[in-house]
Amino acid sequence: MRQNPKQIISCLKQYFKHLFFQKKPRAEVLADADEEEESNSYIPLIREIMEFILNKRSISYRDFAPVLLDGGDAEAVLLAANLLGPDLNRLTILTDRPAYFTSYTDTMYEEHGLIVEVFPKTLQKMTEFFAGASSGTVILDFEKTRERTGTVKFGKLIYLPIYKKRWESAGNLDIAVPIGYNTMIVRVSETVKTQPYLDKFEKAFYENE
Repeated sequence: MRQNPKQIISCLKQYFKHLFFQKKPRAEVLADADEEEESNSYIPLIREIMEFILNKRSISYRDFAPVLLDGGDAEAVLLAANLLGPDLNRLTILTDRPAYFTSYTDTMYEEHGLIVEVFPKTLQKMTEFFAGASSGTVILDFEKTRERTGTVKFGKLIYLPIYKKRWESAGNLDIAVPIGYNTMIVRVSETVKTQPYLDKFEKAFYENE
């Protein structure tokens, strides 16, 4: 029996609808959500984000003293340090792998005259360091769990959890940035939004040229 052309078109529509719009399996959706939570696509914008936050808190960039708590992704820490480093008077990295940052500290001193302080990331060191920190001290926490920082008291210092709390788009060029227990809406410029990000594969390619 010959089928009606309308029936054929209807069947094709149903097929393609099923093919392209079917729901992902729940396990796959959860895996995608976990991957998003473990990354932060706004790190390349960290300089402009920090300038916005500092301006709102009436802190000059010269008085800004970032403390980077190294976590699982050392490349992200290094990217943030490279973006924030120029024009600073002080930058501190607390890490379990100081040798990883040796080249960076040498470069910052040679090119910008900045002495980057690198200390072991121990509970005692963090507690002592933050207890005597100045009002311009800002903690950028790159750890993904609360295992190391859960008992540390940051007091009134600005604390930015890079991974522990989601950073979200708040419409247009606005970003909802978590600061401690609060959230600040930060606006970034369109030019910075398109800033290229050099990943580890591109970095290795250029280094081997």
